[in-house]
Amino acid sequence: MPEALLPTPPGFNDLSKADQVRYLQDLWDQISEDPGNLPVPESHLRLAEERLNRYREDPSRAHSAFEVLDRLAEKSK
Repeated sequence: MPEALLPTPPGFNDLSKADQVRYLQDLWDQISEDPGNLPVPESHLRLAEERLNRYREDPSRAHSAFEVLDRLAEKSK
């Protein structure tokens, strides 16, 4: 596992896994309050640009979010 940038907060390891997840979720909620300041990796920007270009080339190949969610729901059965 990569070396941590920051030490684990005191008492974190004593929490149940569910409480650790809640703690992390609370941290993320605080971080995401200002999404304009969240860094976006260059690879994500390139992927979004590629997908947008493919959509512009042939919009008929696109699927609505509802279709995608339905397909994912079917796979998980």
